[in-house]
Amino acid sequence: MSIWLMVIWLSLTVGTAKELFIVTQWPTVAEVMVGEDVILKCNIVELYSACSTIAWLRVIPENATISLTDRLQIDPNHSSNHWTSICSAVITNSTMHDSGMYYCAAVQSRFAHIGNGSRVIVKEHTVFPVIDIFTPLIPNGSLVPLHCVVTGVEASQVQLYWAVEGRKDKGQRVLTHGYDGAIQITRNQILITAEEWDRKVECMCVVEFGGQLYTKTLQRHGAV
Repeated sequence: MSIWLMVIWLSLTVGTAKELFIVTQWPTVAEVMVGEDVILKCNIVELYSACSTIAWLRVIPENATISLTDRLQIDPNHSSNHWTSICSAVITNSTMHDSGMYYCAAVQSRFAHIGNGSRVIVKEHTVFPVIDIFTPLIPNGSLVPLHCVVTGVEASQVQLYWAVEGRKDKGQRVLTHGYDGAIQITRNQILITAEEWDRKVECMCVVEFGGQLYTKTLQRHGAV
């Protein structure tokens, strides 16, 4: 750790024990989803300084380190050398690795005034597979096709099979394609006998995704 960072660290550890801060920042907690921008603001009105004197520090509690970070970029509208009161900084296209504690540091001569801190929490998007089962309107013949269609998740992350009267059947993957590179469709077909169809045997589509099992059971008369 450089001497300059050591000075800031000492200022931080001493300053956090006080209730009043010359430099204040907000929000106290910024919670966003992966890919969203994070905006932090720092008030330096009492220092009669410019945003060009601001540095942003990140504290990682796992290893108790403090360092300058370039993930927070000063708002271009606040990057001049003129006096101002509010300085804004942005983390663009946030990732899980951006989570942590951030401090605004206003450097004046040999002194550093540290803000009260902002905790950034970046969460992953939670997605679930959407399962639909399709059957022929009027079954005809000795075999009846059943189709299980899974949408909303990437096809490469999905494992799909059938359970017919407790019997596991891998079925046959029919079609996998995507729209706009985002929504994926996985279709799996199984053939049951006309006799099984007439007996209304239990047919369940089982989807493995993200270490979890999701199921959908076919019920006759369109109720699924």
